[in-house]
Amino acid sequence: MTTLTLVRPLNYAELAEYLGIEESWLRRRIKRLPHQKYGREVRFSADDIEAIRRMHTHTPAPVAPNGLPGALVPRKAGRTAG
Repeated sequence: MTTLTLVRPLNYAELAEYLGIEESWLRRRIKRLPHQKYGREVRFSADDIEAIRRMHTHTPAPVAPNGLPGALVPRKAGRTAG
């Protein structure tokens, strides 16, 4: 993964542009996102941005040899006779 080098922490608008998302998305989720707050000013450091990216990274489940995701088991496979 590429390490982000910042001259200074980013504000909402700068981070939204960097991530390619709407500023309103950040503002709605600010209580759940790592950030720094100075009075009313919110800033995002390189570490905060990396943590946000990790929080919102999705890795698909591995696919089993039968073509089904690893967590899925065919319905009849789990049943016992009786």
